[in-house]
Amino acid sequence: MRQRILVVGWDGADWDIVDDLLSRGLLPNLEQLIARGGRGTLLSTVPSHSWSAWSSFLTGYNPAGHGVWDFVERDPTDPDRRIPVSSTSIRRTTFLDRLSAAGVEVRAANIPVTFPAWEINGRMIGGVAIPPRASFVTPSDFATELRERAPFPINGLEWMKFERNPDRLIDDARHLVQQRTSSFEVLLEGSWDVAVCVFLAPDRLQHPLGAFLLPTHPLHDQVTDSPMADALRGVYRLVDEALGRLVACAGPDALTIVMSDHGFRPVERQANLTAILRELGFAAAGSRNDLAHSVRRWAPTRAITHSRVGYALKHLIRAPAMLDWSRTVAYSAGTSGAISVNLKGREIHGTVEPADYDTVRRDVAEALLSYRNADTGDQPVAGVLLREDLPDGDHADLGPDLLARPAPLWSFRANIDAQTQSSRWPSGDHRQEGILVASQAAAADLGPWSITDMAPTLLAMQGLTASGVDGHPISMIARDTGDLLESDHTGSVEADAVTREEQEEVAQHLRDLGYIE
Repeated sequence: MRQRILVVGWDGADWDIVDDLLSRGLLPNLEQLIARGGRGTLLSTVPSHSWSAWSSFLTGYNPAGHGVWDFVERDPTDPDRRIPVSSTSIRRTTFLDRLSAAGVEVRAANIPVTFPAWEINGRMIGGVAIPPRASFVTPSDFATELRERAPFPINGLEWMKFERNPDRLIDDARHLVQQRTSSFEVLLEGSWDVAVCVFLAPDRLQHPLGAFLLPTHPLHDQVTDSPMADALRGVYRLVDEALGRLVACAGPDALTIVMSDHGFRPVERQANLTAILRELGFAAAGSRNDLAHSVRRWAPTRAITHSRVGYALKHLIRAPAMLDWSRTVAYSAGTSGAISVNLKGREIHGTVEPADYDTVRRDVAEALLSYRNADTGDQPVAGVLLREDLPDGDHADLGPDLLARPAPLWSFRANIDAQTQSSRWPSGDHRQEGILVASQAAAADLGPWSITDMAPTLLAMQGLTASGVDGHPISMIARDTGDLLESDHTGSVEADAVTREEQEEVAQHLRDLGYIE
């Protein structure tokens, strides 16, 4: 007999924050789950951002296996253009599809990188960057029912917009948690075996306001008793109340797992890797670089981004090269410290001969590690990983050539003008160590596991295994599973194509979240 499993994702939840809230008695539902079962650490991917991590959650593969390394990827029809990652970017089979093929009924809601939504044996609310007019719920009859009974609000929590009015951001979080919980309750009606519902509020609030929640932040003691800190803790109370409501939907015999895709750490300083690479002589600015950068950040430009004129204008704004490719050897290729070599034969405007690839990478790594800000002496880069230092896989070639790792209290951001600067907004960023809680477990201490272990665990508890994945069933949770049947269902996500206009709308949401420039 199959056991019903409910997975509740708290995007960005970190034990440093959660333990503080537990000690205040603010998370009674989570506390009850821990007391009944156990708690542990769930390690994120490298890089540890949501799009890579949730793709690993869905597939059991590291980024080199599933191919999602960043928030954007090269447009296959126009290699000089970057487009937002979508569900069809996941190049491996998800556990949702494996379970569906085996006749297991599933539910999925608001999991990042599940837009466009696709047909499964059950119901799906796609997530999380959704174009305003797009269809994102399957099947169509459930989409109609959900729209009539508990409409699911898309996007929101675009924290880059709210620096001057953080109270509005917190109000937005409250509204979204409450409305989405109602949508999740409708999703969980009826017969199902495995369900996943994800709340984004922890991540979206901890980026700009981490100092108010992270006990390890240098400013925390000054702000922990402020009304702002109380309001943020109130949002976590709502998320915990939502957890209790979803547990009730699942029923008393269900296994409930609460997990996060990554944790959080304090930030006080920011560094622009593109500006640093220019200073070190590895990159050169394009002739209209400063003008393009200024126009993109100009308020009237941002104000029209949701109009058809805005889409065209943004496309034109991106046309001037940020860099002079003829004089660029290496460049910041995305978020989380990713750096690419401007390699001939791979890059359209490549300058580096393949024979010099390793030498260039070594030179870039050494220079970044030696870099100090001329005015402050700051050292923002703590380490540099080469591609071969990362887990291998069939799609390792899509990953960065180097991955810079920030020093403590530092974050890499492309949307700042200086090489380095102080930072109050944001005051938090990702770290690998996330949370893991199970209401039924072999021991109170679950130990450390990887987010790639979640898919094999959910499969094993439904009697299935998938050979070749990077992860393994979590033995503390997936117990007494008996003989497992091999899931021979293969294939990547089959979903509708994303139009160019929808790509622009998703890209703007990612900009307002601070994920891309």
